[in-house]
Amino acid sequence: MEGARVKGLVRVWRQALFLGLVAVLSSFADTAQAYSQDRRLTQFHHTRWTIKEGAPGQISAIAQTEDGYLWLSAAATLYRFDGVRFERFEPPSGEPLSTIQALYAPPGGGLWMSFQMGGIAFLKGGRLTRYRGTEGAPLRSVSTFATDRDGNVWACETSGGLFRLSGTRWELIGESWGYPGEKSRYLFLDRDGTLWVATRNTLLYLPRGAHRFIPTGASVGWVFQLRQAPDGRIWMTESGGDVRPIPVPGPGQTENPPALHVESAGMLFARDGSLWLTTLGDGIRRIAHPERLPAGDVPVTGGAVESLTEKDGLSADYAWPVLEDREGNVWVGTSGGLDRFRASSMVLAEFPRGAHDFALAAGDGGEVWAGTTNRPLMRLRDGEVSFEHLGSPVRSAYRDEEGGVWLGADNGLWRVEGGRLSHVTPLPEPLVQVQAMTRDRRGTLWVSLTGYTPMQWRDGHWHSAKELLGLSDDERIHTAMTDGRGRVWLGHQRGIITRVDGDQVQRFTEADGLRLGVVTALTAGRQYVWAGGQLGLAFHDGERFRPLVAGGDESIRNVSGILERPDGSLWVHAVPGVFHIPAEEVQRAAGDPNHRVRYELFDFLDGLPARPTLLRPLPTAIAGSDGRLWFATSNGVVWIDPERIARNPLPPPVSILSVKADGRRYEPASNVTLPIHPANLELDYTALSLSIPERVRIRYRLEGVDEHWQDVGTRRTAYYGNLEPGRYRFQVIASNNDGVWNERGASLELIVPPAFHQTWWFRALCVMAGLLLLWLLYLLRLRQLTAKMRGRLEERHAERERIARELHDTLLQSVQGLVLRLQAVAEQLPVHEPARQAMEKALDRADEVLAEGRDRVMELRSPAHEGRDLSDALVQVGEELAEDMPMSFRLVVEGVPRELDATVQGELFLIGREALLNAFQHAGGTAVEAELRYGSDELRVRIRDDGSGVAPEILEVGGRPGHWGLAGMHERAARIGATLQVWSRTGAGTEVELKVPAAIVYRRRPKAAWWSWLKGATRLGRGR
Repeated sequence: MEGARVKGLVRVWRQALFLGLVAVLSSFADTAQAYSQDRRLTQFHHTRWTIKEGAPGQISAIAQTEDGYLWLSAAATLYRFDGVRFERFEPPSGEPLSTIQALYAPPGGGLWMSFQMGGIAFLKGGRLTRYRGTEGAPLRSVSTFATDRDGNVWACETSGGLFRLSGTRWELIGESWGYPGEKSRYLFLDRDGTLWVATRNTLLYLPRGAHRFIPTGASVGWVFQLRQAPDGRIWMTESGGDVRPIPVPGPGQTENPPALHVESAGMLFARDGSLWLTTLGDGIRRIAHPERLPAGDVPVTGGAVESLTEKDGLSADYAWPVLEDREGNVWVGTSGGLDRFRASSMVLAEFPRGAHDFALAAGDGGEVWAGTTNRPLMRLRDGEVSFEHLGSPVRSAYRDEEGGVWLGADNGLWRVEGGRLSHVTPLPEPLVQVQAMTRDRRGTLWVSLTGYTPMQWRDGHWHSAKELLGLSDDERIHTAMTDGRGRVWLGHQRGIITRVDGDQVQRFTEADGLRLGVVTALTAGRQYVWAGGQLGLAFHDGERFRPLVAGGDESIRNVSGILERPDGSLWVHAVPGVFHIPAEEVQRAAGDPNHRVRYELFDFLDGLPARPTLLRPLPTAIAGSDGRLWFATSNGVVWIDPERIARNPLPPPVSILSVKADGRRYEPASNVTLPIHPANLELDYTALSLSIPERVRIRYRLEGVDEHWQDVGTRRTAYYGNLEPGRYRFQVIASNNDGVWNERGASLELIVPPAFHQTWWFRALCVMAGLLLLWLLYLLRLRQLTAKMRGRLEERHAERERIARELHDTLLQSVQGLVLRLQAVAEQLPVHEPARQAMEKALDRADEVLAEGRDRVMELRSPAHEGRDLSDALVQVGEELAEDMPMSFRLVVEGVPRELDATVQGELFLIGREALLNAFQHAGGTAVEAELRYGSDELRVRIRDDGSGVAPEILEVGGRPGHWGLAGMHERAARIGATLQVWSRTGAGTEVELKVPAAIVYRRRPKAAWWSWLKGATRLGRGR
């Protein structure tokens, strides 16, 4: 219960906050509308697009759809405009459009269009649905559409009747609705939901929820358009050139309404209440306050009616459709292009065009005095300019603390007080001009003269200030100001500021933090004295000057005017434009020397006509007595009311237009599958803020590629390249000209399919192929090592045979010969001679030595085990040793015996025999066992006994000193690539294990018969 109560309170609070926000925005909108209503037509910011900028010519209809696009029809072509680009619409079916008669954007989205040759169509979501009499739709040309409060669409057939679309069927309206069946001319739905229909000669209306039309009885001609004024009256444009309210009783109607005799093709009541009219040859007309028009005929030129033609900058005098978009901009289509009018923040003052070098001073009641070099002295009050002829140009103007206005003309000083203008005194020297003026607390007027010494005007006389200020002959004063304490501040040409406090004079230079170049602006605020120059802006904190640095894209440079508002905010007139620095930013900069201030910049997009003058007249910025701020430029004067700045509260709709990958275009559906390995990806998008599209800020990111948002300014295309396979999400958001962000924006899912070589199974195959390659390389290396080992063994065998031959052919033959010679000598001695008996014994021993030598030679040439299996050879050795030793012997064979390589088998036998000899001769045990295991991957030979074992230190060094049994076994095993290990513990016997890889020990099988047959068949085929 408590949680539900809290949620309810939060919901109520959100609703209250939303309603409050709506009320504030509505109040602000009403204020802004009333603010723009008082402007003149020439004070709107006007932009035009012609064929040079890509705009279509002969625009006959304009509509804005719910997504923010502006749709334009030009003959048989339909365009959409996002404020930057004109894009031609091509029907998806490829069937061309015929000449378009009318466009209508209903509240629910989409676009209705009618064609001059008959038929209507509806466009939504890129899909075009045509109606050619199907579902009861009108066949002839439709002039207008309307949607009632129940969502039903109404269509007015120009030469036919009235139709209503309810659901999916069109209905022809007739007697059952109280409609006379006459030809309809125009449809209009007013703010109350009443549907108005103009027929051939009268008007009818259908109240909301009713089902019968009510005739007004008003007599009308051919009605082109119907519109509703803010006071509720329904106005119409008729053939013959009349624009007037409907002359019937009703809310706000009068029996004798005003009438304008102008041939109008289009009519619009803007949000500010002004009436806009287009003409077919005379440009456009605007009436700021139509509610103030007198009864009867109203002149269409001068007075309350303003006009704008091609000579004034309109794209063409032939103007037809007019529309106000959702942001309050007024659009006009002409035969030459498209025009936009918007209420800019900066308003051009009513001074005559061509005036130059404005010296401004604020008068009483909001009036402004302006002197120029090519016009008489001007006084602007309530939008009207009056002239005062002084006989000489006014080059400097200044308002003192008492409200008096001082004017520096070439013929002397003038003063305006109480609205009256009086000449004070001639200048002290001829041919000099007033550069700057200020008045101190004693009433002395300080005057800087061009090319002359600074002067003081006091007690009716001129006095030189050169000595007091300590100036050189060529030192000049550019600007002057008096602060709240009556101290005079003077800005020098050489970047120096002098402060005069009574008789005390203090100079500020670079040593005091002053690095502004030529000082061109000075003003006193509540806490600080502000100074501006060529190089920037600075403030004096009571001891020294400190710079104020901007933190945006533009730097504050070439300052010509500084104003501080009562709230502490700062307005700085400089070459880039007018900088508005909020009070909180000023305070942060004062407390933190490293802080870079945020600002709002007003430039030509806000109505600033040109740059300020930097030499004279100075300053170029003044505060009016009514709160408005005035800024003089080289091409006119503008003003802004800081309390009523027009803001745009609407976030811009964001749309993704297209996707292009490697030159191929894709429609931006919910999911877009791109080609394999796209090298170049382009995504086109737009943000639809039509007021100042140049200030729309766009950010995008591609999830999976971009870690952060990409701030691309106004660019409307994103570029990516060489995307890896996977799923990506492209997001784009945007803000309008006043920084209001559309955080939701638009998004699009992108799918990059993997190429054949980028799939997981291909990678798995690559891994398997790699492993297989490694295995083949291992086998190849093993074969190489085996062949190398076999070669070494064969070399050893050949060497043994060579040694055997040498021993047999040399040593044994020689010994044999020697024995025979000794035998011959012995035979010559008598038989009973002891010497002969001794020699015969020696000869018998020699025969034994020769026999033993022959046996050894035979062993070198052909091992004793040749022709026998390894197991049989080991069994023979073991049994022979067991006959002479009190130890038993047995051999165990595991696996299927296989034929062994002869050379390797010989080495295995020698190792095994050495192990058996060691076991029988040194173990001192009772049993010896040998094990021979034929495995698929290796041959294993084990010989173990139960004797006394071998000491660990002997195993570590590889044998007893002077004995080579163990060492020889290890050497033989290493030569054939085998592994030999010996395990033993004292009193636990010994075990010798020999392991030989199968590729080394087993003899390779002969090639299969079918393989031999295949090779032979191949050779036979080649021979043929």
